[in-house]
Amino acid sequence: MGMKKRGGMKNVYVVKSVPRSIDEKHKELDSKNVYLLKSDDQAINRYRDTVLDFLEDRNGLFLVISQDKTFFQNFRNSFYKELEIDLKRIRIVSNIRRGLEEIRVYMEYQKQPFLFIESVMEGRSSLSFIEELKSEFKDLFIIVLMTDVDEPLVTQFVEAGADNFITKPVSVNVLVEKLANTIEPPDLIGKMVREGKERIKKVEFALAYGVARDILEKKPGSPAGLMIMGDALKGLSKHEDALKMYLKAMTNAPLYLEPLKKLVAFYKEEGDMDGALRYLEKIDKLSPFQVGRKKEIGELFFMKGDVAAAARYYEEAAQLAHTQKLPECVQMAEDYSDKIFSFNPSAACSLLELCTRLASIYRTDLHWSIYNKLGMTLRRQSRWEAAVEAYQQASLRAPQDENIMFNMGMAYVEGKDYGNAAQKFERAMEIDSGFYKDNLSVAYVMGQVFIKANRTRNAAIVLSHVHLVDSGYKKVQSLLNSLK
Repeated sequence: MGMKKRGGMKNVYVVKSVPRSIDEKHKELDSKNVYLLKSDDQAINRYRDTVLDFLEDRNGLFLVISQDKTFFQNFRNSFYKELEIDLKRIRIVSNIRRGLEEIRVYMEYQKQPFLFIESVMEGRSSLSFIEELKSEFKDLFIIVLMTDVDEPLVTQFVEAGADNFITKPVSVNVLVEKLANTIEPPDLIGKMVREGKERIKKVEFALAYGVARDILEKKPGSPAGLMIMGDALKGLSKHEDALKMYLKAMTNAPLYLEPLKKLVAFYKEEGDMDGALRYLEKIDKLSPFQVGRKKEIGELFFMKGDVAAAARYYEEAAQLAHTQKLPECVQMAEDYSDKIFSFNPSAACSLLELCTRLASIYRTDLHWSIYNKLGMTLRRQSRWEAAVEAYQQASLRAPQDENIMFNMGMAYVEGKDYGNAAQKFERAMEIDSGFYKDNLSVAYVMGQVFIKANRTRNAAIVLSHVHLVDSGYKKVQSLLNSLK
């Protein structure tokens, strides 16, 4: 089929008008178009140039990350039919990894992908992927595909960086309208805000200041205008004035997250971590479902030395990652529990418990040391039965470790179950007959337990060692006399 360029376009091709072929093609598409509802020619025509200009001026293309082949086929066919877009400009991939690879290649070759992505891919939320994309490619347009309108979830995706949303099934005219409005805001203020942001990006701070002033003249108190003015003033090294703009934007829109994020960034640049933390916590109260922010708050508390607060936020981050069905939640919990345990074992208990629960859910095997550490922290909380269970899991993974056996025995001691305690101490001695010899305290406790469990022979062995090293140690002489 012949091809020709639209007007002065360089890269976007439209199908040459061949009535018979086009009519046949339209009939074929109409018979398949079950997912995208009928279009309105007037609506399509209204937004046609915006979409085609995006493809021409920005060397754009459309990338769909979805396993819904029916939606993609009808999306692709409808764009071919209604907008006469070259089918090569519409791509689909079935997984996030491949989508990221393609986006990076397109960006490397100065192409501008417009991304459509399912809110859930391969059984897991796309939230964290969108966050990563937006941090790497700030200018990438993203529309999230959903099957239900879930306002809290929409809020999370907006904060993650989504530009718009589509609920399937969708009519072609709604699809094209949302696409066009994402590319170019329909209202004057929206266009001015985008221009101001572009000026900031190009380090044209004086010009950006002028745009912000115009926005505020047309819409006094506009948070978006105040933030652009703040960015411009900061770029012009007027930091105190910039801070005033950000604070005013926050006051004018207390439920709007962007001014708070500006304040976080401002205080970070100023090296004021307490200021950054203060506003991060405000954001987290308004929008408590972002894994990355939980981690960031945890890190800042950890840097301040507030290990207990850091542990709370690390745990929330791992739990939230699990809620979003992210398998890496297990590794997160393991890493964080190790980190916290090194500084404050007691504060790590809840994280260690979460780690073992998640490992069970995701069928991930953990190192024995995790269960051993959990047992230690549970003992400190006098939860000796739970500690025994943790040590049992540790011993399954390291059956020849005498220290685990001793620790399990001590848990039984906490519960005054001296029979089982003595049995575990004996097992430790079977693994390493002299493991207690470097620690008189360990040997003395074992001797006491052996006496209470009527294991007089082993009691004599360990207590004799204590007496040999230090005959005046505690009541060792008296205990030995009791064995005669």
